[in-house]
Amino acid sequence: MLVLSGAILIATVFVNQLREKPLTGSLYRQPLVLLLYAGCALSFMASVSPADWCMILASLCLSFVLGMVQGRYTPLVNHDGAWYLSGSIMAVLIWFLSIPVRYALNAVFTHLFSLSSSLNESSSFIIYFIFIAGFLLGRYSMLFFRYPSLVAQIGRNEQRLKRQHAR
Repeated sequence: MLVLSGAILIATVFVNQLREKPLTGSLYRQPLVLLLYAGCALSFMASVSPADWCMILASLCLSFVLGMVQGRYTPLVNHDGAWYLSGSIMAVLIWFLSIPVRYALNAVFTHLFSLSSSLNESSSFIIYFIFIAGFLLGRYSMLFFRYPSLVAQIGRNEQRLKRQHAR
């Protein structure tokens, strides 16, 4: 059952990375919400060790770099005047590369630096949320670097999409 659910999850990520997504402000708010939620969860923890902060910072930095690489290979397409982020095989490969990077980072901190993290079991979602947020922030930052006029386009794109859906 676990293998089947894992295969379904991987297939879902694969399809999600290949499909086109409308370029809206919600894409840019998602990583901020993830970081805010992770920050709130950290504030409710009894103690966060220096090893945890090192792991959080390293996860955020590595995922941001991976996201920037993915953003470099994320094309933008225009359909009827509305902009969409298009998926690519390279985006899928970079997403799947990020999975072993997370485990390698944990192994380096645990075995090489002998730092044990208290962010495990029920609180391990915090690291994953930070990793995903860094990945998305890197991706969208690279899109801003590649297309500087993108910021002005987002508001107009949302209005165009609303008009198209109202028809």
